[in-house]
Amino acid sequence: MKYTAYAATMRSVWFSEDEGESWNRLLTPTGGMYNEARCWSITTHPKRPGELLVGTDQGLYRWTKESNRFNYIPSPMDNLQILHIEQAPDDPNFIVCGTRPAEIFISEDNGFSWTRSNLDASTECWFINTPRVTSIHFDPLDYNTIWLTIEIDGIFRSQDRGKTWEVLNDGLLDCDTHDLVFIDGNNGRTILCSSEAGLHKSFDNGQNWDHSPIPEAPWPYFRGVKERADGGGVIFASVADRPSGETGILLISHDNGESWKKSPIPEPVNTTIWSIGTNPADPSIIFAATLFGQIFRSQDGGETWKKMKREMGEIHMIAWQPS
Repeated sequence: MKYTAYAATMRSVWFSEDEGESWNRLLTPTGGMYNEARCWSITTHPKRPGELLVGTDQGLYRWTKESNRFNYIPSPMDNLQILHIEQAPDDPNFIVCGTRPAEIFISEDNGFSWTRSNLDASTECWFINTPRVTSIHFDPLDYNTIWLTIEIDGIFRSQDRGKTWEVLNDGLLDCDTHDLVFIDGNNGRTILCSSEAGLHKSFDNGQNWDHSPIPEAPWPYFRGVKERADGGGVIFASVADRPSGETGILLISHDNGESWKKSPIPEPVNTTIWSIGTNPADPSIIFAATLFGQIFRSQDGGETWKKMKREMGEIHMIAWQPS
């Protein structure tokens, strides 16, 4: 299958048309966006092939394969860092953006108009000073329910598509939360949450959280947690010595997070694996990127990995979609 991979970097978005072996970016004069723009987030949608939404600290952009350029989308987020973007699985016109400071902006008409959601998150926090949205998830069983993780403010949930929010932090060892995975099966629901203080689990839909010690993790800092796109119980978790430290590992679980082992990511990993890119179009293809620019690719669902020769200065998100 032909596909295009994308990397959101501190110098625009880079594209790969050859399975991650080589990467290029659009030229500023014709590409529609300054090619040293600080890009924080990217997202694709299966109902919008050939389209990419990009969050920067200069606003929101849309790239399409037909135009082969970034087109600016006016929004209230122009002076904010747009750290995460999600589109509703049933309606790509419904766009949710999370920013730094921790705010949520929603468009129900494909970006023509925007509403600032009444998130009421903290305006200040320890260590990083200003809270920021680290992940957005539409509940896989109810698309009207939206979940957030905020660094450093915990887990938020809306059951009315962003109109009102509740905070679900009971049992968390640390409110420095990063990502979520939802596991729904015959025995009910388990939610995994990665955090500064390790992995947490909830068995009552987020009302309470239990810390889940992982002996295979040499450090407590868990960043990304991602399920392989086939829904077969394979989960990945990135662990590092600290957010932008000197090394990290990728853990893999084949039983929905019950047990873990170290994934064979080629060494050395130069810092935290910051982003894991999957796509249900082919669950066997997975990309992983470190914050300091290394790119790894798996073609067998994360069982083995190859390091790509190209390295970027800094990568905040990696993704791919069929060409």
